[in-house]
Amino acid sequence: MKKERYLLVFLLLTAFIILRCATQETAEERAAPVVGGVQQEPMEKQQPGGNAPAETDSEPQKDEKPSFDAPWLSNLCQGEEKCLSFCQNNRGQCEEYCRGNHDNELCRIIFPPEEEKKDSDRQENSGCSGQGTVTFTSPPMPLGDIELIEPIGLMIGGHVTPIDHGYYYAKGWVAPGNREDTTKFRDVLAPASGIVTSVESMPEEYSSSSIGDYRIIIYHTCTFYTIYIHINQLSEKLRKAADTREKVAVKAGEVIGKAPGFDFSVHDDEITLPGFVVPESYVAEPWKLHNVDMFNYFAEPTRTQLLDKNVRQKEPRGGKIDHDIDGKLVGNWFEENTNGYFGKAEYQRLSGYWSTHLAFAYDGLDPSLLIVSMGDYDGEAQQFAVKGNAPDPKEVDKTKGIIKYELVRYGYLTDKNEEWSRQNFAKIGKAYGHEEQVEGVVLVEMISDRKIKFEAFPGKTASTVNGFTEKAKIYVR
Repeated sequence: MKKERYLLVFLLLTAFIILRCATQETAEERAAPVVGGVQQEPMEKQQPGGNAPAETDSEPQKDEKPSFDAPWLSNLCQGEEKCLSFCQNNRGQCEEYCRGNHDNELCRIIFPPEEEKKDSDRQENSGCSGQGTVTFTSPPMPLGDIELIEPIGLMIGGHVTPIDHGYYYAKGWVAPGNREDTTKFRDVLAPASGIVTSVESMPEEYSSSSIGDYRIIIYHTCTFYTIYIHINQLSEKLRKAADTREKVAVKAGEVIGKAPGFDFSVHDDEITLPGFVVPESYVAEPWKLHNVDMFNYFAEPTRTQLLDKNVRQKEPRGGKIDHDIDGKLVGNWFEENTNGYFGKAEYQRLSGYWSTHLAFAYDGLDPSLLIVSMGDYDGEAQQFAVKGNAPDPKEVDKTKGIIKYELVRYGYLTDKNEEWSRQNFAKIGKAYGHEEQVEGVVLVEMISDRKIKFEAFPGKTASTVNGFTEKAKIYVR
């Protein structure tokens, strides 16, 4: 009996050892493959969102397996220190992932919201050479792909003050349509040789596509540059530049990316627009002060061919953004003590920064129509025409007292007297207000040459508004 007991104990001990070894082998088989020098759990074992791996029974070995408590950046890297190092040399890959995963702990560390916007605002011209303007020999998009062009100077939604860039739209694509369908993408071209000094991913709030969304600056000389926004795919050269932050040279006509439509503007630092009476109010976007005509620098016949795609027919064909006249109502205004164009600090230049903006200006496609553009009209940024299209803000000064404007919606007629659909090219003949329906009223009074009192009354008509209330606000240049 004694020998039988020893034998039973021996057999049980052997079975336990075999079972333990089998369990360890199974755990090792579950270990993650090595990706980019970091061991990673298989995708099916990751937690939802791919931000952290599932737990495992096997204990990671030092310097061989990652700590599963450390945060992950998809399959790119793990841990704050390693990911900061990885993203420094592979910024484009990290930006692409974080654009759709901004709740990821590492994304918030590597790309804090205030830094994203700071990057997109940065003007960087290192690596450039020379001064003065150059002649553009290539269109920004192949001519045969262009459906229509809109010039600078429109006011749309959060673009409360006249917009400093124009718009290129490709054939077969309707703004702000689907930017996930790459079959709609068209080549984006450099207009002249230059140095790409900045390739920045747009902040998540302003991103137009999960595929990518980039802002590109090309310095053609050290004082003359073009800016592209909402480029959804980058050329291989620019993708590497986004990763390394290196400056790269491009030639006229070179493909720099792809998009179904994009923003385009031209700037000359040797020219300062006269229609911004307080330039210091625009330190958040200093390039605005140096906007120049987006058509004039193209060589013929390209210039004429691009103008043939431009829906605006009134001069100047390239539009206008600086309407300020000192001592007059016309132009841009900002709520007092809100940092000018920057807006309230709490917004950090992200969505809503425009809520303190106000403009009395002229339509970007037909400047004969007066537009009242407000960053906060009943809680939203909105634009209206004025019933009767008067009084002209160029004629309003502090001697005029309280001005009452009735607000109406507006539209466009083509040169054939047909409603413009905004989807296809047409020559704009006239902008007009829908005067049969008043949407609201605004009161404005010039207190001094650079200060006004303003209040909006949504849903009211002129006969029901008798004066300012305690909700009126002060705006300055």
